[in-house]
Amino acid sequence: MNKNMIAPCGLNCTVCSEALRKESSCVGCRNEGYKGEYCANICKIVKCEIRKTLPDGFCDECPQYPCREIVDKECWYANDYPMIESLMGNLAFIRENGIEKFLQREKKRWTCSDCGRIISVHDGICYGCGKNHTDRKH
Repeated sequence: MNKNMIAPCGLNCTVCSEALRKESSCVGCRNEGYKGEYCANICKIVKCEIRKTLPDGFCDECPQYPCREIVDKECWYANDYPMIESLMGNLAFIRENGIEKFLQREKKRWTCSDCGRIISVHDGICYGCGKNHTDRKH
């Protein structure tokens, strides 16, 4: 896990199914290179001009936080995927504990106990061994 893979909204791009693909994997919101369709063309947060002026580039530094895009995405990740993720909770954790502790927490949370590879937030499947982790506590 590295801090350049933490999106401005607080999501960990490392656990995205687009980043976990073997071919044409997404490099994350903060990096130059290939991005999946959603991040490259649809996500308003990635393209937000206000965010680009903020010291750390995280949305919670914005005077308009939480904006509609953040709230909508928060609801989306809380309700539409088997692995519950809170981008606003992630941002609050980063502010309270720092990015390094957040990365440690993320590594523990998203590492498969069987093979040590990454579990996808979108389907709860380990992209190393295929184990389903959707029955884990969140």
